[in-house]
Amino acid sequence: MHLERILCAATFLGIAALSSPSLADSAPAGSTAASSAPATDAPPAELPPLPTLTKPKRGEPEPASLKELDSLLARLVSEKKDIRDAAVSDLATSPRSWEPAIRVRIGDLRESIDRDRAPRLLEDARKAARAERKDKKADDDDGGDWLSIVQAHAKPKDDAWVDLVRLLALERMLTAIGTTPAVRDLIDLRGQFGDMLRIDLARQVEQLKDKAVPALIEAKKHDAAVVRRFAELELDKLGRAIPGEAVAATDPDVLADVLRAFGYVRDVDAVGVCLSFANHDRKKVRDAAREAIVGIGEAGRWQLRDAYQDLTGDKPDKSLTWDLLARRIFYEYDKARVSELSNLADEGFEAEKAGKAADAVGDFDKVLARDPLFDRRKEMAPVYFEVATTIPFERGEERLAMLKKARRLDPEAKDGAKIDAEISFTEAKLLIAEGKPDRFLVDRALELDPTHAGAKELAASFEQKAVPVKTPWTRYYAAGGVAAATLVLLAFVALFKRKPSSKTTPPTAPGPPSSPPPANDTDAKSPSAS
Repeated sequence: MHLERILCAATFLGIAALSSPSLADSAPAGSTAASSAPATDAPPAELPPLPTLTKPKRGEPEPASLKELDSLLARLVSEKKDIRDAAVSDLATSPRSWEPAIRVRIGDLRESIDRDRAPRLLEDARKAARAERKDKKADDDDGGDWLSIVQAHAKPKDDAWVDLVRLLALERMLTAIGTTPAVRDLIDLRGQFGDMLRIDLARQVEQLKDKAVPALIEAKKHDAAVVRRFAELELDKLGRAIPGEAVAATDPDVLADVLRAFGYVRDVDAVGVCLSFANHDRKKVRDAAREAIVGIGEAGRWQLRDAYQDLTGDKPDKSLTWDLLARRIFYEYDKARVSELSNLADEGFEAEKAGKAADAVGDFDKVLARDPLFDRRKEMAPVYFEVATTIPFERGEERLAMLKKARRLDPEAKDGAKIDAEISFTEAKLLIAEGKPDRFLVDRALELDPTHAGAKELAASFEQKAVPVKTPWTRYYAAGGVAAATLVLLAFVALFKRKPSSKTTPPTAPGPPSSPPPANDTDAKSPSAS
């Protein structure tokens, strides 16, 4: 009987323990569960909330973008070669805002293009191009751009040729834009148009390099099997097939997109890589890594347990959910990072108190480089302003940049008008140095800060100091230069006239004047003449 009571009591206590909200957080000190629970200073209610991984949404095209895009596509299929050539050169400057419009026009072509004639026209153009390059192998990638090859055999009145040119042009526009949404649309072409664009799409991906990696990772879970195979093959060609290789991008925007892509496809093998970036100095990368971990979720629980144990040295309880583990890991990361930055900021403020404002700015720059939204950034603004006012106007650009930084750090500062006045005054001095004086900036500086001594002085003598006035001596020097040039020209002309010509006969020696010739021979022989 006593044994039955003991067993019932033990069972009741076990059920109560299992039904508690969090075994790790509610276990009493000294218990087995408490000894294995994560040692963190903050209870679950005070831990930072997890970020949300939002599925990318495709935007709607703007009417203006559609109109501009249609105009460019019309010029690409013009009957005049010079217009077509000019339009091709404009493809490289396609703006990012065109991406939704390009996607819409690709959808239109998917319905209108002749699936039989368009591939034949493309193949005929490629064969003709290969014939012109006999030294190239038949299975080459044509050694040139497919759009240029098709344009070289223009058929503006053939609807299939027109659609083919537009499709190849839209493909190049997406490559030129190069954002992850644009590359998503580019990769979708593999499933929408089959093998017709396979070789050319591979060439575009090779040109994009790391920019193509995020969309290729996402395409590994594409609905179409042909797109999944294409993505895996291209990732392997780029050397980005595994998570550790995929995060080798140097562009922080691309790196952030790569990390989010791991979350979209729930790549469990990428949890360790995402954790290594979850405490990155750049906020955009740090946030993307944490969003990816949230996207992977429960599947990465055991990696999160190992990461927490490595981070704190404490073995977490097995009952802890993945989201609580993630929150505690992020809390530990933030606490360590904020502590380090706070210590560095304190060193800066101590330097300021010691009269070393320049050293303080150096410490603050290091803090803001790692965390632009640092909590104490408003306290740094006066130090930046103080240092900025000591920079000479010969280094005006540097002075202006530091003044603007001081203003950004504390947009609601009490002395904001004073900083704005100094910015206007510095801009006025820079324009004067460039020979482009602007009285408005000086007046604005005085309006913002009527006590500004430099602006007062410049306003009082603006016409004399800012606007150079030509003296009469300048006109005298100019007139003298013109007169001297005229004299040189006249001397040259005179010398040229005195020089004898090679065709003129030399003058004979002077002699006695000759008598007039006789009228005829009879008169010369007459007696009267003798």
